[in-house]
Amino acid sequence: MERLKQMSLKKALFTIAFINMTIALILSLLSVYGCMELSAAIAPQGTLIKVQSGTFAITNTEMPEPPAQAAFISEIISAVQILLPILIYIAALFATAALFYRLKIKEPLTALTDGASHIINNDLDFTIETRTQDELGQLCIAFETMRKTLLANNRELWRQTEERKRLNAAFSHNLRNPVTVLKGSAKLAKNSVAGGAANIEQLTDNLSRIESYTDRIERYIETMSSIQKLEEIEVKREAARWENFISELENVINLVGLDSEKHIEFVAGTYTKPVLIDKFVLFQIAENLISNAIRFAMHNIFVSCSITGRQLILSVSDDGCGFPAALLTNGIGPFQKGTEDAEHFGMGLYTCELLCGKHGGGIAFKNNQIGAAVTASLEIA
Repeated sequence: MERLKQMSLKKALFTIAFINMTIALILSLLSVYGCMELSAAIAPQGTLIKVQSGTFAITNTEMPEPPAQAAFISEIISAVQILLPILIYIAALFATAALFYRLKIKEPLTALTDGASHIINNDLDFTIETRTQDELGQLCIAFETMRKTLLANNRELWRQTEERKRLNAAFSHNLRNPVTVLKGSAKLAKNSVAGGAANIEQLTDNLSRIESYTDRIERYIETMSSIQKLEEIEVKREAARWENFISELENVINLVGLDSEKHIEFVAGTYTKPVLIDKFVLFQIAENLISNAIRFAMHNIFVSCSITGRQLILSVSDDGCGFPAALLTNGIGPFQKGTEDAEHFGMGLYTCELLCGKHGGGIAFKNNQIGAAVTASLEIA
């Protein structure tokens, strides 16, 4: 049987038909012979010839007429003798079809039908197995290859959808912070003009900041529009004087917390050399960390920035409720929220970790006795 399963459909059909027809022929001959013998035993007819070997005499004896009942039975046997071979060949044909279906068609046809039902129901988590190499076996192999291709395409499409979802969430999340700075700068400029005590230097500083953040937003939009996933963000380092850099960072921190009632304390270390850094990346990290701290702090937020070796260290701590246990256990991931606030996407820490990694650093977070602390490091050389 196993050899028949491995044959091609044409060869297997021919083999099964040949075997069954041969068996049918043998059974037909045996049935004819058996019917003739049975008929002769029940109703013998003709002439009985006896040969006596001693005298070489031959005696012909006419057989008596069989009884009517025996003759009737003999006629029935004669009819059976004709019909039985026909029935045997018909049975052989049915047996050929049934055996061919069972050995060659049933299993692959069932597998293909079940596979098609799974695909119709959008279920690709199955396997089409085949133990034969015939035409239907090859069809099952092709069907399984198609299933794997569909599954791979669906997974790739799902991955791209998730990447786009992350990208859109990060875009919406990170755009809020520079907009907040813009609003704060515009508010300060408006208040100074409306109060009649406009300081040209302060007004110019606020307008310059608005212009700078407008350029930053434009660059951010262009960057996010040209990439397919967050990991494709490029870091563009530029040399900056430490004093100017810290002054800009302090302004960003103050403007992010402008409308907040939380007290933000900023401490910066000293450094005499220029730093090679992407200010766009650092400010985005600082804005995200401080925005998160403002959301969870009770009263106070402490921010420090210093240089340790070849790393710029930005630390933000607050006196809030601290990080959830799940975040401390499982690490940072996209769409993780400390609260069920629908206005936040849970992308702040995840984006910060990614940007720190792109800048040759990393991010660490922990819970203090009171509140939480996050430390971001960026390579400056």
